[in-house]
Amino acid sequence: MKLRNKNLKILKSNHVYSEEMEHDACGVGLVASTEGLKSRKVVEYGIDALKAVWHRGAIDADGKTGDGAGIHIEIPKDFFEEKIEVTGHKHDNSELCVGMIFLPRNDYSAQEQCRTIVESELTKRNFSIYGWRQVPVDPSVLGEKAEQTRPEITQVLFTYNDKKVVNKSLEQKLYETRRVIEKEALNNQVNNFYICSFSSKSIIYKGMFLAEALSDFYTDLKDERFISRYAIFHQRFSTNTAPSWDLAQPFRSIAHNGEINTLKGNVNWMKVHEEEMFSPVFEDIENLKPVIPAGNSDSASLDNVFELLNISGQPAPLAKLMLIPDAWSKKNKVLKKDHQQLFNFLNSTMEPWDGPAAIAATDNEWVIVATDRNGLRPLRYTVTRDKLLFAGSETGMIDLNEKKIVSKGRLGPGEILGVRIEKGKVYSNDEIKNYLSKEYKHYNNQIIDLDKKLEAETEKVELEGQSLRNFQHCFGYSIEDLELILHPMAEDAKEATGSMGDDTPLAVLSDKYRPLYHYFRQNFSQVTNPPIDSLRENKVMSLKTRFGNLGNILDFSKLTKDNIYVLNSPILSNAQFEKFLKFFGNNNKVLDCTFSKDDDLEISINLLKVKSEQAVREGIKQIILSDKKYFRK
Repeated sequence: MKLRNKNLKILKSNHVYSEEMEHDACGVGLVASTEGLKSRKVVEYGIDALKAVWHRGAIDADGKTGDGAGIHIEIPKDFFEEKIEVTGHKHDNSELCVGMIFLPRNDYSAQEQCRTIVESELTKRNFSIYGWRQVPVDPSVLGEKAEQTRPEITQVLFTYNDKKVVNKSLEQKLYETRRVIEKEALNNQVNNFYICSFSSKSIIYKGMFLAEALSDFYTDLKDERFISRYAIFHQRFSTNTAPSWDLAQPFRSIAHNGEINTLKGNVNWMKVHEEEMFSPVFEDIENLKPVIPAGNSDSASLDNVFELLNISGQPAPLAKLMLIPDAWSKKNKVLKKDHQQLFNFLNSTMEPWDGPAAIAATDNEWVIVATDRNGLRPLRYTVTRDKLLFAGSETGMIDLNEKKIVSKGRLGPGEILGVRIEKGKVYSNDEIKNYLSKEYKHYNNQIIDLDKKLEAETEKVELEGQSLRNFQHCFGYSIEDLELILHPMAEDAKEATGSMGDDTPLAVLSDKYRPLYHYFRQNFSQVTNPPIDSLRENKVMSLKTRFGNLGNILDFSKLTKDNIYVLNSPILSNAQFEKFLKFFGNNNKVLDCTFSKDDDLEISINLLKVKSEQAVREGIKQIILSDKKYFRK
């Protein structure tokens, strides 16, 4: 472990490795009862299905160390009640809670420090602790690297003293308590401390072993008392980060096969949303911040936000539509109007976590599988007469009797399939979206289409002739750009076709003049680059831009302090821009972002930041950064 940390430190210091650049292309799926009954068969099928997707993860040279695999199931109460009796306590009829925790293995002082933090926070928050349990494991199934990094795996067994607090209310208290524990461990600089699950409903067993070794490593899973209504499984494929025990999946809400192309922007926007976050169900909203801890993988970051939405009251299908939205263009004639209105509203509340994705998720009320709007990760499903739903990255994960199959198929782009756990009913894609459309219909009236209000009859020309050419040069336009790209677009309203690839050198390596903004590049996925063309792919992509969507994401009735404004494109003509300023009246401020060549760039940017903050504190909601002062010289 020390050697690995030392190597990572060297790679980071030389800018070879970054924890932020982590992507997945994995095997994912679930098995669920469609009648709401717990059974041993669900757990066994889940383990078998995980073994069937072993090829979706890499194997180390030692032949035993994997990228990470795991399973998420309901807590088997009978099993853990027996373990409580071993501690010398007797469990009453209160809700049994279990924390599955990784501790630093060879540092006994750090282990004790971690236990003290956990026990202290549980006691402060009105929980009673039955005791700690060393999880029985078989290290012989691990490879050398997995064994070297193996944590001390423990479970803390406890209950809440107020017997009236159950279900969602109890899960909310457990979530806030876990976040406080995590922050306290971080403040005390405790390394290799990780909470896999902390719940009264479910538990997660995962690690860096091969998929086939899950039940051999965790001998608990062979116990016949391990029964559940669902089993979410995951085989990780680590593409550009070293595998680790904590990054194995499933995470606390989702198991994710995919990549997030917009990760940096999503993380930054979440910091902005945190400023408006509030919910009476939490003692102190500051306990939940930051929602996304530093150094998280892309999948773990998505899970953090997904879990927050679930815990605050938004069901798993709704959280999916908020974070991994459907395509909802008005040009899509097949889409139902009420579905379109739902997507329009949800896409105006939070930024999409874009990228190819297939997920299996649960909020302990729903268990769902779903795909991204492009459908770039496969998800196949089968429903049987045995009242079971099988869904995953592969078909044939479980050998089923064809005569017992009621239905099977493949989820299309943006589709969801789910089971309402307590009701024991399968909900199709349309049924889920019909339900959500009715439930959240009255929120759609907050949206104002700005394009209709910014229509301009005459266009205003501000630059022409030599002056225009001077500025084109300043902004990096070359003769090639003008003749081969812009000319056919202006003349034929078509995008120019050319050879694939880009032989233009990076700005830092070019001996030609390159503007400052050329030094910044979009970070795209490193496994699959989905095509991006908002014109030809308008059914799954749009350039819509929103204003005023920075309200309280934990309370739909207070999502915005004002209306949500939507533009079909972030690009406005000169005349439209003038109307844009008039529309917002005094509720906007134009800040000059030009500076003299004799001024210091860093000082100028910091001054701009100060002016922006001052404007916001004055109540200004629309800030425009402008270089028009430079035009007028």
